[in-house]
Amino acid sequence: MATSSLTEAVFSLPELDRRGGVALARDFARRASAVCGYLGCLEDVVLVVNELATDAVRHGSGRPFVRIVGGRDRLLVEIIDTALPRLRGWGMQLVTTLGKSWGVTVRAGQRVVWCELTA
Repeated sequence: MATSSLTEAVFSLPELDRRGGVALARDFARRASAVCGYLGCLEDVVLVVNELATDAVRHGSGRPFVRIVGGRDRLLVEIIDTALPRLRGWGMQLVTTLGKSWGVTVRAGQRVVWCELTA
């Protein structure tokens, strides 16, 4: 990611109130992208986090994490959980439309769904 200053923030969804945790993840995304100084649309970041976190809560297991790394021009959103990918439907069409690119990878035995947004 070619930006002059990067900021990283991580949020763990609550273990007991996973669906309520998605609302907290949206708030976290709004605050984290502002702290990063991201110049793109903050509501696009919130929508991406909402869709990916909802997928993790509905189809995943374990305790999902949201990781946001970025700067003024680019933002990387990651949702980390232990589920097998189930990435289809209207939510993923939103992610495809709003993000520059997205994908799924496995890191340390966990699924990482990521989306890069640009200003």
